[in-house]
Parts: sequence; C-alpha cells; structure tokens
Amino acid sequence: MSLILFAAPTEEVGRKARKIIRRKGLSIPVLVTDDKSACAEIESHPEALVIISRGGVAEEIKKISGKTVVEVTTSFNDILTAVAYLSSKDCHRIAIVMRDNILFDTPQNFSLADTDIFVRPCRTYEEIEATVRSLVIGKTVDGIAGCRYAIRVAEENGMLNSYVDSSESSIEKAINDAVKIRDAKKKEALQLEQLQAVVQNIQEGIAVLDENKHPLFFNEEANRLFQGNILRNLPKQMEPYIKDYTGEQLITIGENTALFRMIPIGMRDQHENTVLVFHETGSIAKSEQKIRTSMYQKGLYAKKHFSDILTVSPRVKKLLALAESFAQTEANVLITGETGTGKEGMAQSIHNASQRSRKPFVSVNCASIPPNLIESELFGYVEGAFTGARRSGKKGLFELADGGTIFLDEIAELPLNIQGRLLRVLQEHEIMRVGDDKIIPLDIRVICATNKNLRDMVDEGKFREDLYYRVNVLKINIPPLRERREDIMMLMQYYFHQFAPKIEFSSWFDKRLKNRLMNYAWPGNIRELRNMAEVFACYADGYGSRIHLDELMDGSRMSNNKNTIEIPLGLSLKEIEIAVIDRMLEQYTPEETCAKLGISRVTLWRKCRREV
Repeated sequence: MSLILFAAPTEEVGRKARKIIRRKGLSIPVLVTDDKSACAEIESHPEALVIISRGGVAEEIKKISGKTVVEVTTSFNDILTAVAYLSSKDCHRIAIVMRDNILFDTPQNFSLADTDIFVRPCRTYEEIEATVRSLVIGKTVDGIAGCRYAIRVAEENGMLNSYVDSSESSIEKAINDAVKIRDAKKKEALQLEQLQAVVQNIQEGIAVLDENKHPLFFNEEANRLFQGNILRNLPKQMEPYIKDYTGEQLITIGENTALFRMIPIGMRDQHENTVLVFHETGSIAKSEQKIRTSMYQKGLYAKKHFSDILTVSPRVKKLLALAESFAQTEANVLITGETGTGKEGMAQSIHNASQRSRKPFVSVNCASIPPNLIESELFGYVEGAFTGARRSGKKGLFELADGGTIFLDEIAELPLNIQGRLLRVLQEHEIMRVGDDKIIPLDIRVICATNKNLRDMVDEGKFREDLYYRVNVLKINIPPLRERREDIMMLMQYYFHQFAPKIEFSSWFDKRLKNRLMNYAWPGNIRELRNMAEVFACYADGYGSRIHLDELMDGSRMSNNKNTIEIPLGLSLKEIEIAVIDRMLEQYTPEETCAKLGISRVTLWRKCRREV
C-alpha cells in the first residue's frame, strides 16, 4: 500500500514519472487523468495521502479534504523549450499562458534575441480562455505556449502554439518532495499514535479539535462524557462554551458535570487546533477521597493516652511526666526518636492531655504525600487554582486542624519551599490557600516528629535554620528499646498475650529465649518487637514448636546483633574488658563510651593504652 499517488495530466508526463519511479526503486502508482475525473479517481485510492500532479488537475485535487498535493512546477528551461519551437516557426512575439501554480520563478516579461516573451499567469479556465482570445483578437502575439487548455483555445482560434511540458528534472523534484512529506507524515502518525496511547490512559477527558472545531482525536473518557458519540455531540454542545471561553469553568454535558479547560495550539495568533480538557467532578471527588483515605486512616482524632504507653523504665516514666507538663502549654513540640519508638502515640497523648483534647487531631505523614500535592493538601486551594481543582475549593489540613493539633510526622522530608510556608504558619498563625490572596487566621498547636538529626540537616542546607528553632521549642527524645531493656520482656508479654490470649507466656519463653531477646538490639524498636511477638504467637498457637522457634531465632537478625559481642571462653577479665571497649569505640564516640561505661576520659585513655 503506497501513501503516494502520481496523477499525471498527460500520457507524456505519466511516462516520464514511471521512468523516474522505476529508476529510484519506489512504489508509486501513476494514473493519467483530467480535471473533470481527477477527484473521483483520487478518492478511489483512500490510502494515498500525498498526491503529485500539476496544473488544473492539481487544483481540483486540492478540493479533497485530507490530501496533501505536491505540484509539478514548470522550470524556466521547460518554457524555453516551447519558446524555441515557436521561434523556429518565425514567431517573434510569444505569450506564455498557463495556470499560476505551474509557473515557478518565471519572469513576467522577457526577451530572447529578437523574440519578446509575455508571461500571462491565470487562475481559472475562464481566465485562460479570455486571455488567449484577447491575444488573438488584438494580434499582439504570433504564437502561444502554455498548458493543454490554452493550447486547445489557441488551435480553435488559428494561433500557432506549443505545449509547455514538464521536464524529468521537474517531475523528479516533485517526487522527491512527496517522499519527504510521506516520511514526515509517517513520523507524525507514529508520534500521534504514541500521544493517543498516553491520552487514552489518563483520567481526564481529552479532545483535540481541528480549525473547524471538529474532533481530530479523543480518548474514551471524553467520548463517555458525550454519551458515546463525541463526533456528533461535541460540536453542538460545546459551541457556546468555545465561542465565549474566558477560562476554566464548570459545564454540564448531558447528565454529567465537568470542569472544562481549552488550550489553543498554534504559532502566535494563528491557532489552528484546540485541546479541550474535561475533568468530571465525580472523578475529582473520588480521587480526592482516595488520597484522603490513604492519608487519614486514623481519622481526625487521637486514640492514644499517656495511660496507654506501657513502661517500667524510670527513664521513660520521667519522660512521660515531662510530656504531661508540656501538654498543658501551647508551645510547639519536637519529638525525636528512632523508627518504631512510638512518636505518634506520644503526640496523640499530648493532645488528649491538653486543653485541645475535644478539638481535631490531624496526623500528616510528610513523606507519604506526593511533592506535587503537598502544598494544596497542607494549605488548601480555591476554585480554579489548578486543573482538577474543586469548584468550591478545598480546606487544607491546617484548616481542618483549626482549634486543635496538627502532627507533622517525618517533618525532615518536607521540601524547602514548603518549609518556608510552614515557617510563616508557625510565626503568624495564618495561612493562604493556593491560588488565593486572602489570609485565613488559625488557632492550632503544632507537634513535629522526626527520626533524623535536624541540626545536622540544617548544617547540610537541607532544613531551614529558622524553622528548626520554631519547631524545636519543647523537645522530647524517646529512647530506643536497647536503652530501656527493662521494658523488653514486659512489652513482649503484653503483645504476646494480645495475639495468643490462651497460651501461657512462661511456658514458651524460657530463660534462654528471654536472654536472647534481652540481648538483641531491636533496631525497629517497639514496632519490631510487636511484630516478633505476633510471629511467636503464631508458632505457639499450633503453627510450630519450640524447635521451630529456635530455628526462627537462629535465622533472624538476633543471630547477628551489632550491639553484642562474642567472648571466647578462657579469656582473662582484662582481655574481656579490652574487647568490650574496642567494640564500643567502633559504635560510639569516646564521650558516649565513657558515659555508658561510667568511667572518665582519662581512665578510658589509660585502658586504651593498656596501662590498667
């Protein structure tokens, strides 16, 4: 199947075209036609997108929509050939009468030796006939060269004539141009196919219109909005909106309501095509609900109280007493601690012990919100703020927390530009929705949490220093389980009983297993311990045996604890002491090592030098 067709106006042009096509190894059909039958014959070749022709035939083919016409022009040499023939017949005044689309770079009038040549380009057959008859009647020329129709009129009026044929070079140039256009169209078609694949897989309805505002292509969502017949319904239903378009607006399409946006495509003011974007309000609500459901599974309330935080550790009990005193203030709180230490539970407990306990508690995981949504989710937006924005706008999370507490977990993950906006909220207790210029006052308390060192991030330029001082007013550092080992077995028993209430705890947790649990570092802290308790409960509840439990322990990270050390039997006490100090210095600074061992730096230095 060829995308190119050569429509020759004469047998001679057709013969030359076939010769060139064979020589170039191309597959281009050639048909000989005239002006009257050209359109019908071309339409019988629907696969042909590029048509090569000349003169009146080319003009007729241009009337067919969707076809690109490459015209065979007449070179100056082609005209000189016809002029030379008439000059040999003693013609000294010669007129060139042809359609203007054939004449290319031909001077209006010129002379060759003793011969004057007059060029008369015409647009229609009527104009050609009138021009030839005028030349004959006025006896201003003694010979006429031109197209087929001009020659026929000249013969009818007894005027000497010569047909201006197209040379092989002119025909070959047209064929080369057609091949380039075909290749460009194939590339364009591939790009369009790729674009359609993308468009078909997005939620919005998309339709691209031509210059007459008829759909060129569209996706299934757009077709659905227009009752499954977008080709018939869109031009009629969208005409008033397109004509008077002033910006994004809410429109009604049949039984559907959608946000509508129009994007002109073209160079400068020459807008040829138009892209229409439709976002059904129902789908916006569903998307928003999906995001909210995933973000706020715990709702706008706090479940935990200080009484829910289990501990026998004096250090943690002291920390809880401090947190309870913080709850009575309105100051910002920064909770730090490793992953799984219970930072959100602490934040909820502070809220429930405060004067704001009956107000909303909004929990936000800053790392879980996509970067392109975080600003609108935190601060809200107004109508028309962006594509897909709800018509009535939407409250942000800070507004939802008004009167209560907002908990910003993993605050270290906030982008720097959002950190700047958060700083203003903390300073001024007011926000501005995306796309709005109105200030909204807020009455909120902010509790932040992180498992990273914000001071180090400030030094690295990853966290704003001014924001750091704003959030770090009252600080609570929750110790990891390895620093409160007295809580390990108490918590293990509590969670084990939750998962296996009918199993006696002591019957499964013998001394050897308890020692292994107590010596494990618990990098995942309470979250990891709870998970391990569930695993133990499954084995104890009939899914395994104590042997399986031992295998589980041997295969876990407990067998590779970086916070333990293997001491071979037979070492002296001094050798054991040296091994412990060396191992601790691998993990801690000298100051931390001294604090944990309860010795001075001088003593540590002497022991490292093996003096004591």
